[in-house]
Formats: sequence, structure tokens, C-alpha cells
Amino acid sequence: MAASEDGADIFEITDFTTASDFERFVARLEELIHEWKLTSVPEFHFNDKRFDVDETQWRSISEEVMFINFPFIITHHYVTFASEKIEDNTLDELVDSRTGVCNAVKDQWPTTLRSIYHDTQPFPCKTHCICRWFGLTSFVVISPRSYALTDENQIKTILHAISLALHNSSCQLPIFLQSLDSQRMFYLGEYVSPGLSTSFDMVHLSHVPDRFRDLSGLLDLFKGKINIRVEPEPKALVSIRATYILQDWATYTSDWPQPLPADVVDGVALASVGWAGVSQLPFGTTRNPIENLHLYAMWFNMSEEVISDNQVHSDIDPMNAPIWTVQVTMAKGIDGLLHESLRKFSELCGSSATFDQVFGSRQQENLDSELTTALERLTEPQTRYNLPSMSKMSGAMDIRLRLNERTQQQSPIPVDVLNKILLHIFPDAKDYEEASEEAREETEIVNSAWGKEHFKFCKTAPIDSLLYRLAVSSCIANTSFGGLKAVAHLWHEIVLEMRFRLDNSLLIPGLESGLPDLSQGLLYQKLQMLNCCISRKSAREADQNELVMDASVSASNAESLSDDDEFFDCDSSSSSPSLVETADKSDLIPQGRLRKLENVKLLNGKDDLYIPITQDPAPMTEDALAEHAEILTRMGTSEDGANLRAKMQSASLVSDMESFKAANHGCVLDDFVRWYSPKDYVLKTFMDPDTGDIIEKGSLSDRMLVAGNVWQEAWRNAKPVPANRQKRLFNDTKEGEKVLHYLSNLKPSDVILQLLPLAIQSAILVLKEQGNRWIPSISSLITSLLSQLENCTHFITQSAELYADIIHTIHTAELLVSRARSLHLKFVSQELEQNNRNIDEFVSQLMNQQEVKVIGAARGPVGRTLTALFKDSKKKQNQGEHSLFHASQKQGPVDTGYESFFPLPAEREFLLRLATPRPAPYSLTLPQRMHCILNDREVRFCGAFSSDNIFK
Repeated sequence: MAASEDGADIFEITDFTTASDFERFVARLEELIHEWKLTSVPEFHFNDKRFDVDETQWRSISEEVMFINFPFIITHHYVTFASEKIEDNTLDELVDSRTGVCNAVKDQWPTTLRSIYHDTQPFPCKTHCICRWFGLTSFVVISPRSYALTDENQIKTILHAISLALHNSSCQLPIFLQSLDSQRMFYLGEYVSPGLSTSFDMVHLSHVPDRFRDLSGLLDLFKGKINIRVEPEPKALVSIRATYILQDWATYTSDWPQPLPADVVDGVALASVGWAGVSQLPFGTTRNPIENLHLYAMWFNMSEEVISDNQVHSDIDPMNAPIWTVQVTMAKGIDGLLHESLRKFSELCGSSATFDQVFGSRQQENLDSELTTALERLTEPQTRYNLPSMSKMSGAMDIRLRLNERTQQQSPIPVDVLNKILLHIFPDAKDYEEASEEAREETEIVNSAWGKEHFKFCKTAPIDSLLYRLAVSSCIANTSFGGLKAVAHLWHEIVLEMRFRLDNSLLIPGLESGLPDLSQGLLYQKLQMLNCCISRKSAREADQNELVMDASVSASNAESLSDDDEFFDCDSSSSSPSLVETADKSDLIPQGRLRKLENVKLLNGKDDLYIPITQDPAPMTEDALAEHAEILTRMGTSEDGANLRAKMQSASLVSDMESFKAANHGCVLDDFVRWYSPKDYVLKTFMDPDTGDIIEKGSLSDRMLVAGNVWQEAWRNAKPVPANRQKRLFNDTKEGEKVLHYLSNLKPSDVILQLLPLAIQSAILVLKEQGNRWIPSISSLITSLLSQLENCTHFITQSAELYADIIHTIHTAELLVSRARSLHLKFVSQELEQNNRNIDEFVSQLMNQQEVKVIGAARGPVGRTLTALFKDSKKKQNQGEHSLFHASQKQGPVDTGYESFFPLPAEREFLLRLATPRPAPYSLTLPQRMHCILNDREVRFCGAFSSDNIFK
């Protein structure tokens, strides 16, 4: 008490009830126990044989709690059980014959203690480590968030907090504290129940003490910790798991190592690196995708008297183990030939180099010389290349490779390999009977109905088309012959071939006939356009030859018809000579008739109406259509713009009208409309007032009679000119040169970007073919790839990044198939060959499961194959290489009493369990458990020791 200035007394009060950090941590832990309802846990009969920890679903819930300034994560891990009650058939017997423990006593244990003692699965493989080491299926873990808890005082403080929270909240689950480095997985914990408690202890060492290398020493350690005080002393139940590693596959590794295609110098060696010739992408991994095999030999729930294992003798014989399981370890960081080919090909899309930059000025001068010579010859239509005829195609490749021959020392692709590639891309250059066997087999694969059906919605090119073959060949050339330079070299030869075929009117193989297919990629449309130009040119030249030889044509007309430019390449301002200008009307002869239109006559009532031969519409690619639409839009809405737009759009209409007039003399617009647009010719019926007959009379529709109608204007201006004498709607010479200009000005990266989806299509086909042989379930992955590819090809803006995920998925699929193939080769035996279903089922399980049970253990068909593998490996492998018992070997080998083909175990696990009163003879009978892991890297002892807190 103190006095103020005015004399009043002031009292200062110190509040000693403020909670400390320790108390707040304990309080929050208790709150979480109640929030998560951990004061009661569901009952479950762990001894039911249908209970499988590996098949259950683990769940967790977490909360962050601060202790002083250190964040901790508190997590409740638990297994979700089936809702229906599971009957425990093992409780029918009153006393366990192996341990002498009354089953009624075990049934009265809390759920946590029963889970510690349950023996259904001593060594689960797909579960939390605490479940594996202590048998628990529900527990709480406290772990530091981002640091290692190494201070001993802090560990003791938190363990004390756990103990207080357990006692105050009546929590029915154990709580663990994770300490030391997280990679060591070191846990200490406690469980409290009314009248009893269980401590969970752990010892983790880097080496094995000599006295604890065998089962005999471990039993002494276990019983010494329990300090049994009853007579007779209870016998412990022992479960053992021995691990044997197979790394040397002896004769089963002949397919590896397999070099990457980039490591191949000579193109002749293509067949030795995972592909057959140039018709198919390579497939397979560069080394064995299976790193090693782990065989687990297990004995469950044996009395300690049944088995002997000490420093001088051991009964642990894998050939006598009742249970075998197998696990394979997949190699990491291995390359796949298919994936590497696609990845390296896609990387070239980022290059901005032009052809000139790739090859240098000298090579570009050669290319310019070739193109200049071609352009000069275009100005002389009657002059032909002084080249061999392509009808036989026997020596055409030498002509196409003329640039390469001049620079053989600088050519990225050897001449013989380039010839092989070009023959594959242009199969019409060689008789099919002379084609290589690989090419025929590849054609049969890619021409399958499956490929055509499933790739039809991809905006690329058809399977086995020229571009498809080019994509595969370019991908191979990139990987094996110098990257971008090799691809540019191949593309240069393709452009030269296109020039040669256009000039010599030779159709390009591997393309669908007809107009450019707008559902395919732009590059494919361009090649179709080039084929259209070649077809039109061939037809035009054939028509000219027929007209020259036609005796009914006058000499003057024949002379004029022989001039190509006069009738086909005239300016738009010039007019074609009409029949009216060349002869009297009485001498007019109808021309360009295709056939009669059945039962239809001209409105003059005398002559039949003939369908004329008309010009085909001008084909256009999608980029030309977009450009045409943009031009029409820019004309605006003015009268002049509208007239010009109408004139551009009616060019084909005028051509058809001229053809119709030439074929039908005396016709009128109504006759043309009756054939060209029947819906615009309306028939009306009425009664003749004089005779009473029903008369049918036709007239043009209202649309046709509107003033200024385009059809009316076009009809007045159209002259009777047959199609073969009209100005061409489609100038094949001009359009062909435009296509060649487009092809020759593409950068190599632009070509690769358009070929990349086709290379991916080929990869999918290879995956499907290989996957069907080794993984029947590959179909779902193939379907996913098809969907991804289809979506990517329809993007307006294409980029290599679009296909990155697809290429990654292909890599995953390639590894899966390669692993399955490797496993099939390794597990083939005479017995299994008689039943391939065993192989497929076993390999499928190895691919999809962490551990696979071997039916019949060493006596089953798979077990006999495994034994043979270890026997073959023994010749190459040092028996003690992976053994934990290097030191014991110096003292002499352990007598196992048998001649084994197996090496010493790389790891041994022992699970020791018993139920005994503790700590006093009159205490409750409670479960005790110790799990031991021994290998050459560590030794770990995990013990769960229960005590009676009342009768002690």
C-alpha cells in the first residue's frame, strides 16, 4: 500500500493466475482432443482375417499450435473402417494356444492396446510408419513445423505436456512427439487409460551391436525391458521378414544399355538403337528400367521355441518361408528414345534461324540459283526441264539431290540415308514390290482403321500421308544427324521435289485428292493446293492437245487455241472471242455440253436443255479464305464497294452462265435458273378461261426480279464461251508459284512446329502397338493422349509449349511399357510360358502394387522363376555385398543348414509380442511389443510397453 499526494491509499494487485506458455499449450492440446472427439474411439476386432491395413484409407486432420515462439503441427491420423460390424471368429477359443492368454482378457483391453497386439498383418507396406512399427490405426502426432527438435530439455517439456493433456482429457488415443531430424522418423509417445498406461520408446542407431544381430539377442533385450516376474515365463510370438535384393540380372540384361540416337555416328546403325529404319520413331529406354528386385520371405506368429537364430546357426531359410512377396524398384532418371526424340524435336521450335543462317551464304546461293532457274523457265512455257522422265522414277533421286552432291562434305545427312528417307516420303519413286520390308510393315500399322478413326478430329494431316512420313523422318534426322541443320537440309530437298513435280506435272503422293481440306493443318492444305495446281495443269494441257488434233476445228482456231496465254492468262479487261464474233449465227455449233437434263427443254420449246461443262471453283486454303474475307470487309458499305464486292463474288456465276449459253443456243435467263437454282423458278397453275384446262406456267422468283439483281446484270454481260476457252477462274500457274514461295520462305522452326503434332501422332501409334503387347490397360492412357492432342491442334496460335504436357505423358507411358516389357522378359520360364496369364497377371500386379504376394512361395511357378534368377545372379554377385552382417563374416559364416542360392539378407525385421502382468506378478495382463529393423545402414528398435498403474 502506498500514499498519494492527497493522502488516499492506493493498492497494487499482482495477478498470479495468468497462464504460462506451457499451460496454454496444454490447454490447446486438450481443446483439440475434445474438438476431434478423441475421448472415445470405435471398437474394432483386429483379429478378423478380412482386415487389411494396406487396403484401408488413411485420413488426417491438422492444426497449428504455438509453444512459446515455436510452431508445432498437431495431426490426428486415423483409418476409416467399414460401417458394418465385423465378427471376430478368432474369439471362439477361450485361450490362445500359442501364448496361453485368455481371449476374454484380450477382449477387455482398450482398442489401442488391442491394436498393439493384433497379428493379422505384422509387416504392412502401405501405411504410416507408426502403424507399421507399433500396430496403431489411430493416433496423434506433434511435430515441429520447419525445424528439428533436438534439445533434450525441450523434448522432455513437451512430453510432460502430452502426459498432462492425456490425463486431464481422458484421451483414448496415444500421442507421439516427433523429434530429431525429420528424416530419421524418430517418435516418442504415451498412452493413458484408467488404471494403465503404455510408453512408446524408440532407439535408432547407425550400426548394429554385436549382441543384437540375431533373434536370440533380440529376445533377451525384449524380455529384459519387460522384466517378467511370473512363472512359467510366457513365450513370445515372433514374426520375421527377411529381404533379399536381386540387382545383377545376369543374362536378362542383353537389351541394355541402349544408346541414344544422338550417339549413333553412322546412319547405317539405325536399326540397332530402337527403331526399324526411317519409317517409325524409336522406342524404349536407354538402360534397364528395373533397378532391382526385393524378395521378402516372411514367417508370421511363431512361438519363440519353433525357430532358432543365433550366431552359430539360423533356421531363417527363404526356401522354407510360407509367405513370399516381391517388390521391384524402378530406375530413376532414365531416358526414353521416343520421349527424347519428341523433346529434342520440339526444342527446335524456339529457333529463329532462317535457312540462310543455318547453312550460310554459300548454301543459300545454291538455293537461290535453283529457284532463279525455275522462275526463268516459267517465262518460257514451251520449254521443259532437261531432266530425265519421272515416269519410271528410277533416276529421279539423283536429280533431286543435285544440291547435296555438290556439297557432300557439308551435307548433314549422308547421301545414302537421305535417299532412303526420300524414298520413304515419296514411295512412287520406287515400285512397291521393291520397297523395304520395314516400310511395308509400317504402312500396315499406320493405315489401320484405328489410326484413321481416332486421329480424324486432329487438325494435322491423315495417317501415312506425306507430311506424316516427313514428320517422322525429320524427327529422326534431328536426333541422329545434326539437329536443326539436318532438318533444314531435309526440308530443302522436299521443296526441290515439289518444284520438280509442279514443273513436270507429277502429282504429289500421300495426299487426299480434291480441294484443300480445311479440317487439316495449313501445311497439308498447301500441299493439296499444289496438287490441285498440278491436276489443273495436266488437264489443261490435255485439253489443248485434243483441240489441236481436232479436225473439226479450223486451222486458225487451232492455231489460236495452241496459245496458252491468249485464252487462259488474259487480263481481266480483255474479252474472250465469242462464237458470235467468229461465225454467222446460222453456223453456230453448241460447245461444252456435258449431258442432257432429262425431260427438260428450253423455253423456246424446241431444243433440249443441256448441262454444260463448267470450270471447277477455285480452291482456297484457310489463310487465303481469311485474306479474301478481309479484302471484302475492307471494301466498306458504299455503292462502289458493294458493286466491286458483288463482281468479285459473281465471277464463278458469270463463268457458268457463259458455259450455259455456249451449250444451249437460244436460251434465256429463265432456262439457266431452272438448272442452276430451281427454287428461284416458281411454277404457278391456273385455269384457261377459254378451254377450262389447267395450265402450268413458270416465272422467276421475286428475288430474281428485283431491280439491279446481280443475276440479271451478269446474264446480260455473259457471252457464249465454253469453259475451255474462258479466262481461268483458278490460275494454277500463279497459285502453284505462291505455294512454292510459301514453302521456300518458311523458317525451319515454322516447319517443325507444323510437323510436331504429326510426330506426336506417330508416337501415340508406337505406344499403342507396344502397349498392347505388354500392358493391355494402356488404352485409357492412349485415349487421354488423343484428347489432349485434339484440343491442342485446334488452337489458333500454335506453339511448342502447347504440346509439353503431351510429350511428358508420352514419357510416362514409354517408361510404363518399357518396365512391363523388362519384367516380362525377366519372368519368362518354361513353366510360365505354358500359362501366359500367370505372367500378365503377376507383371500387372508388380506395376500397380507396392508388394505382390507370390502364390505358393518358393514352390509356386513364379517362386521357381525367382529362385532361378537368384541362382543365375549368384555367379556374378558377391553374396555379402548388401548384407548387414559384414562384421560377422570375419568371424566365420553362420550355419544355416542348407545350400542356398540366395545372398545374405540385406535387411531383417523382427516383431516380438507377448502378454504378461507388468510391473508386478499380480498386475493386469497387458500386451508388450517390440519391432526391430536391422540392415547395413541402421538399426531401429520400436517398443510399446504397457504397465498397470493400480496393481504395481
